[in-house]
Amino acid sequence: MRSQMFKKFVTAATLSTLFTSALVGCSGSNDQTTVGKSEPSGTAPFKMTMMSQYESAEPPTADNPVVRHIEEVTNTKLNITWVLNSNYTDKLNVTMASGDLPQALLVVNTQDTVIVNAAQNGFFWDVEPYLKDYPNLSKLDKDTLNNTRINGKIYGIYRGRYAERIVLFFRQDWLNNVGIKEAPKTVDDYYKVLKAFTYNDPDKDGKQNTWGITENKDLGTYTFPLLFGAPNNWGYINNEVVPDFSTKEYMDYLKFMKKLYDEKILNQDFATVPGQKVSDDWNQGKIGIRGNIAENYRGESFSYLGKTLPGADVHIIPALVSTTGQKRVQKSSGFLGMYMFPKSSVKTEADLKQVLSFFDKMADDKLVKNVMMGVEGVHYKEENGIPKILDDPKYNKEVVPVVHLASRLQFINNGAPLAKEAEDAMKEIKQYGVPNVTDGIILSDESKKKLSTNKKIIDDAKIKFIMGVIDEAGYNKDLDRWKQAGGNDVIKEYTELYKKFKK
Repeated sequence: MRSQMFKKFVTAATLSTLFTSALVGCSGSNDQTTVGKSEPSGTAPFKMTMMSQYESAEPPTADNPVVRHIEEVTNTKLNITWVLNSNYTDKLNVTMASGDLPQALLVVNTQDTVIVNAAQNGFFWDVEPYLKDYPNLSKLDKDTLNNTRINGKIYGIYRGRYAERIVLFFRQDWLNNVGIKEAPKTVDDYYKVLKAFTYNDPDKDGKQNTWGITENKDLGTYTFPLLFGAPNNWGYINNEVVPDFSTKEYMDYLKFMKKLYDEKILNQDFATVPGQKVSDDWNQGKIGIRGNIAENYRGESFSYLGKTLPGADVHIIPALVSTTGQKRVQKSSGFLGMYMFPKSSVKTEADLKQVLSFFDKMADDKLVKNVMMGVEGVHYKEENGIPKILDDPKYNKEVVPVVHLASRLQFINNGAPLAKEAEDAMKEIKQYGVPNVTDGIILSDESKKKLSTNKKIIDDAKIKFIMGVIDEAGYNKDLDRWKQAGGNDVIKEYTELYKKFKK
């Protein structure tokens, strides 16, 4: 699942934009780190070129105070090429082709064929042998590091994101209105709530105009298959890497969705509506429970939904008990892109060590917070341990443009009503994460093409089954068709690579 790196960040009193994404916390500060202290007097700043991205209306200015603060703390002089996020892939391709590369190159899609081929041909430094020598880099999450590997090697420093982040937000006021005393704990409880939210007039307007859930044709909003014991996209079962949609547990999920569709608990137009409809229906009070990333508790749609829907009382369910009797949540790869270091611009091992020293300091807790919140006393201040934005326009102009420099996005309690619930939920669900076993495995271009070309076969089969156009036998026929059209080849290659690099 790919999400935008950041979304709107709301302070307890006002709305401030801070974008967020699939987030994994890595360990931070270390007493040995030099972050927060100047380099020895007389040590010249290390000059370093970078290419990174921004999503704000304007790129960071040449005198951006957050960048200046980073330079001061790390004793570095940065020359950053800022590229608008929507244009980043094109700019990266042009830069790669030109050969005129920065010393630190942000690569968002590390499985891109051009990047993979370049890494395999010795274009980038293999940084793994050096990580142990740095107080913060030596503590990078091992699972996430492994997910960044290209044919077994680590060619960069990842941008960390929380691996387990999906929770359920629900309307407690709706539960009260339909006479349900407790938030759902199991799949059966969940079904009962969805049915009540559809038929028991949870908004008390005297009309039957609400749904249990809203879905779209991608069926990816809630990661429901995990609640029935299915793998997270791909799993290792009986010595073979298989897609979730080929398992019995996935069929159990589809039968559940068909039941919701038949009983009109699921929106009847799910097969044709865009993904945005889920957010729209939640914000307009048409549904009372939805999945989303826990960090979005800050937003108008969650902590502050009552501003637009008077009486809305939103709370969080960290995880439901699946039909297997265990809590299971989606675990992502734990990173969104990484900085890679071309040998053409980082010419010597000594240069590499200086570059890595910079990224080691960037991984310190305090500097991560500075990138996210700005400079203390300039952009925010602490009140009872909670950071408060001092000036929204200044924050949006000077901090928001540089947030993509954050080495990870750590959870920051901004004092919003749901902050403590969200923080507790994120701590809890770390133990329930179900990984996609293919994270960090790079398929051949031929297999990638087969996956892409034949995706529609399965996508259509899922929709047809839920709508009752085909039965289980019909779904299995389409599954066989997918396998014969190249799916079996993909399964075979994934299995071989998994056993070689991950098992």
